[in-house]
Amino acid sequence: MKKLLLVLTLISFVFACKDKKEEPVNASAKILTANFWKLDRFTDPTGKTLSQNEVGSQAQAIFAFDFEFRADNVTRGRDRVSKQIVNAGSWYLKNDDKVLDIQITGFGGEFKILELSNNKLILQAENNKFISASSTINLELVPSL
Repeated sequence: MKKLLLVLTLISFVFACKDKKEEPVNASAKILTANFWKLDRFTDPTGKTLSQNEVGSQAQAIFAFDFEFRADNVTRGRDRVSKQIVNAGSWYLKNDDKVLDIQITGFGGEFKILELSNNKLILQAENNKFISASSTINLELVPSL
């Protein structure tokens, strides 16, 4: 009986220690998850910077947060001053990494990715009620240090 228990324990140990295969992470996901991002400015489709009074109050509130896109598809909004996590949700890349779907408390939608590099993330929102109704607007984000 002891031998059987020992054999079962060893077999369990072998299978428990088996390497877990992680899904490969693509380049876009690696860039997104590398650091926190902060909103630098809103622009129109031509690149002209929009003033604070040209966007809604919920859009203005985005300036107060740093956003984290974690590898487990969790996104979190961190207050820029207190560094406390204020809200959370999920994020997914869609359409061959051309669209970023963000679902976070108080803010969300599908955003077209215009640029994604280590130093800049430009998302385009069309008719996003949290940003501006019936218009196209770009959100330019930069890494938050």
